[in-house]
Amino acid sequence: MEVHKQEEGKYLPPRKSAAIDAMLKINPDHPIAKKYLEDFEKYGKAFTEFVNENKPKEEFVKPDLKPIDPEYFYGAFVENYKFVAVKEFDESLNDFESRKLARTLVSYFIGNKSFYKSPLLCRNLDGSFKSQPDLNKGLMIIGSYGIGKTSIIETFHNIFKYARDNSFRIKNKAGEFEQLRWYDIYFSFCTTNDVVSEFEGIKRNEHSDEDYVWDQFWKKHSKGFRYYDDVMTEKVASNFGKVELFKQIFEKRYSNRAKTIISLNYEGESIDSTLEAFAKRYGERNYDRLFEMYNILELKGESLRK
Repeated sequence: MEVHKQEEGKYLPPRKSAAIDAMLKINPDHPIAKKYLEDFEKYGKAFTEFVNENKPKEEFVKPDLKPIDPEYFYGAFVENYKFVAVKEFDESLNDFESRKLARTLVSYFIGNKSFYKSPLLCRNLDGSFKSQPDLNKGLMIIGSYGIGKTSIIETFHNIFKYARDNSFRIKNKAGEFEQLRWYDIYFSFCTTNDVVSEFEGIKRNEHSDEDYVWDQFWKKHSKGFRYYDDVMTEKVASNFGKVELFKQIFEKRYSNRAKTIISLNYEGESIDSTLEAFAKRYGERNYDRLFEMYNILELKGESLRK
């Protein structure tokens, strides 16, 4: 049976004439009566499915969320670090810089004002901040290679990623447990060379689907909260000509006020020489804007790689 719809979208039951009505009472086993009952049963099922599919869904209303307890969140980080890095988190490495970075990131992600007291916030010789601290800015994390920047940030990324679709309870300052996903904390994670490879894999021609992929690439990397690992180590991209890809990405993200975290190794022996190298590679415009875009964190420890 074809279940018909009215113009306004409601399903119509099969037509029951006076003859069929009489037959149902006198001889319900008659083929015509049976056919009507079969059609009516199909109508009932279809109508029920239609109602279930189209009934308004109840909106989930998040509870009034209290601030996350930073100590509890730090403990959750330490517990999950060993699954990401496949080793225990050693707080004491590099004069406890690993601990300082993890605690700074805890404060940053949950919006705790203890972030402004982080000893990693970079200062000038006169004691002023290299970039005025602001929880609404992104992060530029500078240090030697192999000191653990990536594994620490990747652990936070995996916690937030898991919590988006799974139960991950976190304690608030009132001692109550809430689902971490209710706090809407998440950032994407990728290396700069992965982004270059993604860009180079787009083959542009007259086909609209490839133009769509091209547009999606720029949409993805110009918006949203994202982390880019190993900035300044990526090769120059090649796709219908050479292009300094991250020069364009940083410009677009600045225009869109997109929050960004980047990590980079020292160029030379100081923060200043590193920032000069950043300006040389990505342009004076991106250099001028970095103080508006990022809180600058400096890790002075030595490489942990053997």
